[in-house]
Amino acid sequence: MKKINLAVTGCMGRMGQHIIKSAKIDNNFKLVTLTENKKINKKISGIEIKLNTEHAFKNVSLIIDFTIPKCTFQVLKIASKLKKRVVIGTTGFTKNEEKLIKKFSKKIPILKAGN
Repeated sequence: MKKINLAVTGCMGRMGQHIIKSAKIDNNFKLVTLTENKKINKKISGIEIKLNTEHAFKNVSLIIDFTIPKCTFQVLKIASKLKKRVVIGTTGFTKNEEKLIKKFSKKIPILKAGN
């Protein structure tokens, strides 16, 4: 089976770190891109942390988002343009933001699983 090229947004946060740890031990995933909403000169598992850009998500097939609502929408705009699948674990969306996510889900596959 082909590995899933994975991007983790919010990679420095608690949940981002758990996702990275899990992906590293699961042979179905290959960590390709790690992002944060500000420039950080650091590497995790040999992967440079990038900003949320088209270039950062170009070679991934799945984006797991654990950021803040503002960043989630940056990610969704890029993912929609590049036709990438997104899992959203971010919480704290307003009712209007929930509606906007639903609109994006008509263009790309989205799994939203907040607490």
